Amino acid sequence: MAAVAQAPRDMAPQYPFSGPKDHWEAFKAYDPVSDPDAPHFRSHVPRAKRITPFSATQAHPRLDAAVSGATLLAAYLTLSDTDIDLNRTRYAVGSPDWVHVERFWQFQDVVVGWNTTGLVPNPSLIDVAHRNGARCLGTMFQPDPRFFNEAELSRPAVAGKLVDLAKYFGFDGYFVNFEGYTEKDASAVQDLIADMQKAARQAGLVDFHIQFYNGYTDARDVWPGFPHPNGTPRGASEDRANSMMIDQGWSNYAMTRGCCSGPPLANLPTPTELGQNYNPFDVYYGLQLYPGPGYLGLIGPTVIEPNGGKASGGLQIYSVEDGLRKMRRARLDALRAAAPTETVLAEIKHLTNTATRRSAWYDLHRKFWSGKSGNPAMDNAPTAAEQAIYGPAAARKLYTDYQAPGKETDQIRLPITYGVANFIAERSVIGSLPFVSHFNTGDGDRFFVGGVKVAETPWYNLGIQDILPTWTWWKQPMQGGNTDTLLDVDYDFTDAYDGGASIRISGDKNSGTDIRLYKTHIAVDAATTLGLIYKSETPGDLKVGLVFEDAPNVTEWLPVTKTTALKGGWRRWRQGLKAYKGRTLAALSLGVARPAKPLSYAVNIGQIALTTAADKALQAPKSLAITATQIHPGGQTADLRLAWTFDAGVAYYDLFAATGKSRTWLGRVANDTYYIKGLRRDSASTVLQLVPYGRDGQAGEPVATKFNWT
Repeated sequence: MAAVAQAPRDMAPQYPFSGPKDHWEAFKAYDPVSDPDAPHFRSHVPRAKRITPFSATQAHPRLDAAVSGATLLAAYLTLSDTDIDLNRTRYAVGSPDWVHVERFWQFQDVVVGWNTTGLVPNPSLIDVAHRNGARCLGTMFQPDPRFFNEAELSRPAVAGKLVDLAKYFGFDGYFVNFEGYTEKDASAVQDLIADMQKAARQAGLVDFHIQFYNGYTDARDVWPGFPHPNGTPRGASEDRANSMMIDQGWSNYAMTRGCCSGPPLANLPTPTELGQNYNPFDVYYGLQLYPGPGYLGLIGPTVIEPNGGKASGGLQIYSVEDGLRKMRRARLDALRAAAPTETVLAEIKHLTNTATRRSAWYDLHRKFWSGKSGNPAMDNAPTAAEQAIYGPAAARKLYTDYQAPGKETDQIRLPITYGVANFIAERSVIGSLPFVSHFNTGDGDRFFVGGVKVAETPWYNLGIQDILPTWTWWKQPMQGGNTDTLLDVDYDFTDAYDGGASIRISGDKNSGTDIRLYKTHIAVDAATTLGLIYKSETPGDLKVGLVFEDAPNVTEWLPVTKTTALKGGWRRWRQGLKAYKGRTLAALSLGVARPAKPLSYAVNIGQIALTTAADKALQAPKSLAITATQIHPGGQTADLRLAWTFDAGVAYYDLFAATGKSRTWLGRVANDTYYIKGLRRDSASTVLQLVPYGRDGQAGEPVATKFNWT
């Protein structure tokens, strides 16, 4: 087709409400249906159903699965020395920035879109939260009084517009951040919340959720929202906020130089004090991470007994990635100020070198979620020396990220001990077939499809992240091995079968290693098939382990043999599970048996799959069209917008620029629009190919359109 008229402005889609400074005026006039940029920021991923908790296969069986975890989370923050907020981007291909993408959704029930996106959370954040069964909320931050005082619009009208935003963009409700107003205003905000709940019911949004926060540290004073005189709950339960975040000041945290936190709380409220109408686990105790990840190990036990026992409420982790980022920077500052010894210089290089910085960063990130051992099944309890640094609970001081002259920050001083996994039981959505994961983390340095490299460029897109392992990394001895010589396991970004990463299992010694990967609830029938795609020059005795609900302490090991060759040196193994018909699969493991003598070992796992009878092949996407173009000066690059008809049966779409028999990957998205920035010219016309993929990981029929450069 011929190129359409060039756009008169920057082609990049503008994030909702990123224009006028008067947020209320922008909101009052906004209709996403008439906004040509809005389709680029929709989420079409429904919230997955999580499986029924099964304590026997939890990393910590005594943890109460009813205790919830929540976060205030940014989609993309840079990790270089310069802070850059990229939360208003859905994805980037050819990104110059090194960004953090979250990986630990198994501990998150409520995800609040934080850091500048406001009412509409980042669509990639919605995609990945929903794929993992969590709710994703937008943020009403210190709302303009015109949102609730009815000076220009009635509260029901405002509530209706807010609910319409959630329905259109595909998110689940709002975090209402309301502080510092009069009692009259506080009452009006609670009336607005009630109107929002009513509007959501009328719109058929059965999952709609409102979380309330007003800067208070004691739920006895404010839950479910001030005012409720004499302890009497305010209004009907279905018209109140669904949950509440308690200000981080309850835990003796004070922001830099004492700013912006409520007073410490001596005792947490009991369920009786909250009243019979409230579930104490709907109260989330905020934990600001600016004092560093070690702060969780110090304070978390005051809410939840580690590894199982009494719990007073849920945990809400505030700015995980930003808090860890500040700790990394504090550590680098301390190293750079120290004497430049060989050890110091080596650590600086490890933290900053392009080849090692990702592993160094995510090692810190994993320890926050999985505990100091990096293994979520370990108790991760503080040693006597670590507990001495924490000090007794009765003698807690105010903790901060502020560094007094000549003193270490709490970010460095407080040791990492317990991780979130020691407080919150892991969740899983693997309860039906097909289940396929390529271990694509949602970022990478290159991109692979079917074992073939189709792009050599850094990229990020949290919205196409696969269901990652439930446990990162739960390792244990296999068949008489010992914990001292277990193999290493981590994501590998140098090679992948599909996406940007694979799992690499490697080591020089191996006494037998069992890697527990996924928590499942799969009813096995005669058609159930287990599959693995791997690459190794020394495959050794690779096995896949099955744990069933009727025998949760037994792992049935299947040897990986009789494989077929695929592209790129990868091999496929498949085995029917007919022999286990009628049993319920509760967990999946990978194992490498102990060799006869020690040897160097390495294997990359590019896919794990549980499938049933083959799905019907996907038809070619309909109505693919180039909706706008802009050719850059010189005529060698161009920006384009594309659109097509979304198919609910499609997991995601890949977009390629095809030349002859070769093709270059331009991006992947679970949406019906795509923005290409900087398409390169290689001939008089470029063929753009759109490929749908089913939930079984199989490609459907592609469709193509042509972009003419003249």
